[in-house]
Amino acid sequence: MEQFTIKDSTMAFIGLGLIGGSLARGLKRARPDIRIMAYMRTRSKLEQAKKDGIIDVILNGIGEELLECDIIFLCTPVEYNAQYLSAIRPYLKPGALITDVGSTKTDIHEEILRQGLSHCFVGGHPMAGSEKTGYENATDHLLENAYYIVTPPEGLDQSGSETGNIPPKYAENANRIIAVAQTVGAIPLVLDYREHDKVVAAISHLPHLVASSLVNLVKDSDSPAETMKQVAAGGFKDITRIASSSPEMWEQICMTNTENIILMMKDYISSLQDILSALENRNGSYVHQLFDSSRTYRNS
Repeated sequence: MEQFTIKDSTMAFIGLGLIGGSLARGLKRARPDIRIMAYMRTRSKLEQAKKDGIIDVILNGIGEELLECDIIFLCTPVEYNAQYLSAIRPYLKPGALITDVGSTKTDIHEEILRQGLSHCFVGGHPMAGSEKTGYENATDHLLENAYYIVTPPEGLDQSGSETGNIPPKYAENANRIIAVAQTVGAIPLVLDYREHDKVVAAISHLPHLVASSLVNLVKDSDSPAETMKQVAAGGFKDITRIASSSPEMWEQICMTNTENIILMMKDYISSLQDILSALENRNGSYVHQLFDSSRTYRNS
């Protein structure tokens, strides 16, 4: 992909948690000249970010200071990002761009269309994270070598391409977010927002539900002496690490990508039924093939 350089000089972050904070840290490290404003409900964290030299201006809310911004990042929980659009709209200067970092995209893209803001919005999703949350866990290298999904408004133009192209009228704005991704060391990948939500349902949202259900299965199956909990290590810890993630955040994610998650979950339940049947019938060759095919694909 072509390398782009950030030309925008002033940015605002609405929300400064793990992803927003890491993005701000990465930008400040690479481009100390960029002026960063931020607003969140926890004032003490904003004061710490300013003390750290990550942000230059603490915002008391959504107001006229945003008129100075070239790019505004929505980094609040996914259900709130769409709500902030109406508040931000009066404070957009000509040429200003709104983007978000939410892990579901359809809801905010549909809201963009409803509000007629396609000319000043490009969606984004840095595919990085941690079971830990909050600005205090943000790092300037969290997004390095992670995919940064870029979703143009109204999706991709499918004519003449299997993967789709950015419609020309949105290309310049999309390139501005691609430049942000490249600046923090991430790998930009342009996707249709509907395709994005199908992808993350399979590789992110369903795994979080599986991890949480597995942890609860062990909790409910354990003895009073909690022997399962005592000896759980290695593989169990690896596969269930993400079960420590924020319940509030993941409830919102699941409620904004429900249809795609349900489709994937039905397929997963069907595969578990096949495995159960193979075990009941002592079908060793099926079990061997299960492990062999998954190992080959995982190693690729």
